[in-house]
Amino acid sequence: MKDYTKFMKWAVVYMIDRKTQDDRKSKVEVEALFSSLVQAKDNYIIRNPEHKRYIIHVDDLEEFETVYNQFQDLREKYGEHAIFHLDDLALGCDKENKYRYILNIDTDIDF
Repeated sequence: MKDYTKFMKWAVVYMIDRKTQDDRKSKVEVEALFSSLVQAKDNYIIRNPEHKRYIIHVDDLEEFETVYNQFQDLREKYGEHAIFHLDDLALGCDKENKYRYILNIDTDIDF
């Protein structure tokens, strides 16, 4: 049987809130897969606008879930001052910028 999903490299995901999880960690839920970023952006119709959605490369899904939870931990620990503690995550400049862009985090950690 052929694997028709092997060329699907981009995922549209939303997060399952940590409040509903026994381990108190948010979980990535893949909603759709696409073969290109442009296709994901242009063709995906948001059916449930109450969920924030993110477009993530499939190779980054696990890391995204981890970083998302780390950002939430900072927000819980420092509140509105969490943005000043991003260095605590030790992500490095490139990864920090990457996930700040995906999560649309500019001046505070409210995603």
